[in-house]
Amino acid sequence: MPLPTLFLLAFASGISAALASRRELRLSPRPAPLTAGFGALALYLVFVLVPVSLYFYWFHGDWALHYLVDVQAIPSAVALVGFVVEVSLGGVGFLAGASLVRGQREAVAAAVLGLVVVVGAVVIHLARARLAVLGSFAQFHGGFGLTAYARGPMVYETVAMSLFTVIGLAYLLAMLAFGARRGG
Repeated sequence: MPLPTLFLLAFASGISAALASRRELRLSPRPAPLTAGFGALALYLVFVLVPVSLYFYWFHGDWALHYLVDVQAIPSAVALVGFVVEVSLGGVGFLAGASLVRGQREAVAAAVLGLVVVVGAVVIHLARARLAVLGSFAQFHGGFGLTAYARGPMVYETVAMSLFTVIGLAYLLAMLAFGARRGG
């Protein structure tokens, strides 16, 4: 999955987690970052989403960045900051969603979530020509040695990582939504 999409997914995950934690957020006087929902989201972001992002950055970085930047030219500290920003986007999404939930504006939170999903789809659509080929930054910009995305093992890697991400998110949201109803 391309990194811009994963960054949008982090934000959307935060809003989704806030919506799934609506019961806790409404009943608890604690600040949103101190709720169990925020903690569970942080675990998802750190142990599921960032490793998926790191995988694509490490093994297919130029592709994951839409060939806009040569990954070899990015210092590792800058990459680390990028992953911290990804986690922060998830936290900001949760805080925004929590604010809307506590203000009983869940429809607005759902609309923002929908908008983020649409933006993610548009980003992929606009970059489809870049994402359809695999190679390095130099290969892409030089027009040589590129392989079709559909013909390589990258398809299976993307499917596996997407499943890992979606199943993790579904589990997170189910536990936040249904765990709250059980009282635990």
